[in-house]
Amino acid sequence: MEKWLFGMALGISSSLFWPDLPASQWGWSILLAGGVAIVRYRFPGAILFGLGWAILFFNHEVFWLKEQRIPFPAQHELNVMVSSAHQKSDHLQLLVSVQSINGKSYWPEPRIKLTLSGKKTDLNRGDRLRIRARLKIPHGLGNPVGFNAERWLLGQGITATGNISSFKLVYQAEHNWRDRWLMQSGQLMQGFRQPELLMALIYGEQQDVDKADWQTLRDTGLIHLIAISGMHIGLIAWIGMALSRLLLQRWSDHFPYIHWLSGMGFALLYSALADFSAPTVRSLCMLVIWIALRFWQREWSGIRIWLSALAIMLVINPWVVFSAGFWLSFIAVGILGIAGFLWRKPSLWQIQWLMTLLLLPVQLLLFDGLSISSVLINLPAGPWFTFSIVPVALVSGLLVPVFPSLAHLGFWLCDIQLDWLMLALEWIQSWCPGWVAISHHQQLLVLWGLITVLIWWCSPVIIKKKPGLLSLAGCGLLFTGCQSEPDWQVDMLDVGQGLSVLISRDDRALLFDTGDAYPGGYNMADAVIFPMLEYRGIRYLDYLVVSHRDKDHAANWKRILAKYPQTRIISSSALTADTLICQRGQQWWWGKLQLTILSPRSSSGGDINEDSCVLRINDGQHSVLLTGDVERKAEAELVRLPKSVLQSQILSSPHHGSKSSSTPDFIAAAAPEHVVHSAGYQNRWHHPHPAVLSRYSQSQQWITAADGMVSFEFSQNNSVIRPFRRLQPWYRQMEAWLVDDQPLK
Repeated sequence: MEKWLFGMALGISSSLFWPDLPASQWGWSILLAGGVAIVRYRFPGAILFGLGWAILFFNHEVFWLKEQRIPFPAQHELNVMVSSAHQKSDHLQLLVSVQSINGKSYWPEPRIKLTLSGKKTDLNRGDRLRIRARLKIPHGLGNPVGFNAERWLLGQGITATGNISSFKLVYQAEHNWRDRWLMQSGQLMQGFRQPELLMALIYGEQQDVDKADWQTLRDTGLIHLIAISGMHIGLIAWIGMALSRLLLQRWSDHFPYIHWLSGMGFALLYSALADFSAPTVRSLCMLVIWIALRFWQREWSGIRIWLSALAIMLVINPWVVFSAGFWLSFIAVGILGIAGFLWRKPSLWQIQWLMTLLLLPVQLLLFDGLSISSVLINLPAGPWFTFSIVPVALVSGLLVPVFPSLAHLGFWLCDIQLDWLMLALEWIQSWCPGWVAISHHQQLLVLWGLITVLIWWCSPVIIKKKPGLLSLAGCGLLFTGCQSEPDWQVDMLDVGQGLSVLISRDDRALLFDTGDAYPGGYNMADAVIFPMLEYRGIRYLDYLVVSHRDKDHAANWKRILAKYPQTRIISSSALTADTLICQRGQQWWWGKLQLTILSPRSSSGGDINEDSCVLRINDGQHSVLLTGDVERKAEAELVRLPKSVLQSQILSSPHHGSKSSSTPDFIAAAAPEHVVHSAGYQNRWHHPHPAVLSRYSQSQQWITAADGMVSFEFSQNNSVIRPFRRLQPWYRQMEAWLVDDQPLK
């Protein structure tokens, strides 16, 4: 049975890596083949069965996007029911289930995340709305590091996002029991120091937790203690069984399973309070299996229960394969099982070390870094949460509607402890930052090193059965360590509607423009630039070129300068007292790279597009031309330069591909082989303009909104182009499916 369950889970999980989503016809064929094969060949047949099921499921779920031609038309008429509503500083975020789109209904109802900008609006779960909205597929920034919006949205089953232009309230629902429970809990926590963390710990309401607190918890390796886990469900079930034994003991002779059912009832109640989040459902599923085995008087191994819960959740809702929390939850439980297998009664120290070691690949994959202090901090913090904070918090949460005064006391005790914890973590971080960002090359070394260590650890068994594995792992580690790096590279970052270009050589870099920043605090420095500098292993940012003062080019220069205070700023505007003002003719060497300023002749202050610094980078064989937002007038002056000065192999299109730039004369003079248009997805200016795309017909063109970050790697006699999205799985390339009007094959 274990092979069958593992094969099913493996087949569905493979969807994380598919380059394309095969058509439904392939799904039916593979499902049928798996059903036939499973009779004789359980494991391969189960893999095929899971693969076919996943193909059919995902095709069915995204079919409506194709039929409604998202994102066309520009506005869609929707009838929706609100699933959740969260008020932010300047907008309202809604998660809705769509009952009809442009008059057509679908089953199951699509889940869409919508944004309503402007004044505060009071909408609640269960409200029915008729809205007009512009929709788009799940789409985020396409960079190798930073937040993976597509995976996060799909992990929640959200198949589109959008902005509401108008709405009408059709039906106003009353607050349901969960909303009233949470509102009463919030009132009892008024005046507390850590109410947001308490709500996250008890009910899984994480949206209001301060970003700085999340960062602190992540950096110290304690974020898993705040998230709802199997410990919560197990503790609640134990409380239910204990109360049953106390109050219903006289009935146990007539109903021998009444205590188990009571524990199950409490677990269901708490799962509903936690809104049936993925880790909660996982734990609930394992509890149901365990109680069912007690009813049937059967004994299953821990691995069979674990695989059963995994397979059931993947079959019921394959979208969870994209949820990081789902995998972290299951892997953590699996590691606990491994610890029990290795040591029978493992100590907390052994569990913590094993958890840190085996979660390391997942941590690198999701966060591109490691918490070096997590082991030492978790040793005291783990028991503190397990035996003090979590039990009191959960019991207090259950007492809210029954004994509110007692619940308030419990919340107060937990709030004091959480506040002490956060103060202690901040103090620890002030002395020793717990988080270490790791470059891409270092990540590969760490992963190969981990594989080698694990094989060596198990060497008595491995060498006897598979002697070549240790040699293979050692060769992989040696190959990664000796792998040559390019002489220099250019990363045209995907920063939405804006521009930021990273030029790096060894551990040094030059940054051209900084992308945008937004009122809510979201900015491209934290979201893209800093993670990319760490990903490339950059230690020194030698130059920061700010082409001009437009917000989508210059919004983050202060933030970058604060982190890299030794950086030399070059700009058409006097941003600091020692800013080098761009002026045609300036030229200097940066290692083996020649940097030349081609425009402006003289800056008028950096407030207009024509003031943009134009920078040419050349190594004698390869050249890159970065143009900012120059328009026709500046282009006309550039065309007068000698052809050898302006002509470049790679060009960032002026003004994001606006039709007011990229004149035919300029294009002919620059004669680029590759043109990168840095523009936001579905931006309101329609950059790059179709007329501009046709003007560059002799060049290979890339658009960051569709292709993501475009990297150019240069060696002595070689250059390599890496468009990020074209190397990614199907769920990060859905734009090509929509634009090309081709089926997901």
